[in-house]
Amino acid sequence: MNVDVIKDIYAQRRRVFGLIFFLLLANLVIAVYVAQWQKPQLAKATLDWTARQQAALKGADRGEGARFRDNERDLAAFRERLIAKQDFAAFLSDLFGMAKANSLSIKGIGYKPGAVKDQPLVAYTIEFNLTGKYGGVKGFIADLARYPKLVALNSLTLGNASKTEELVDLKVQLTVYLKTEGA
Repeated sequence: MNVDVIKDIYAQRRRVFGLIFFLLLANLVIAVYVAQWQKPQLAKATLDWTARQQAALKGADRGEGARFRDNERDLAAFRERLIAKQDFAAFLSDLFGMAKANSLSIKGIGYKPGAVKDQPLVAYTIEFNLTGKYGGVKGFIADLARYPKLVALNSLTLGNASKTEELVDLKVQLTVYLKTEGA
């Protein structure tokens, strides 16, 4: 190849060579930007974040008083979520209301009380069966998850007795923690 052939190719493809030159220049500018500014900033931010994480794990960034206040606030929020023992009937009413709102019927509800060791609490294990459409079952579980009081869902068993009907059966076991009168 001689110089005249290269000049002819360049004359015919001026736009393509211009685009290639522009892309090479843009690539060079981006590489300089990343190497000179972005990498050092990223390294500095990573070191700062790591130092803050280690300080938070050690508790060095906060005093004991602040941690104590946070723990007291968390404990108060936990106690607020407990259901009072005298409100157990209201909770069961809410449970029936959630089932009705999702077009489900509750069949057979049973509960067994048990004391919580070294705590002024009573734990009621509640078992019941729901029957309805699958969408209603999903809605009931979602409503139970959004319930503002402390309710622990122990187990769910979903079944369908018939292959032709849309109805499903859901067996639910949950635990409700109730405050006793002295708490």
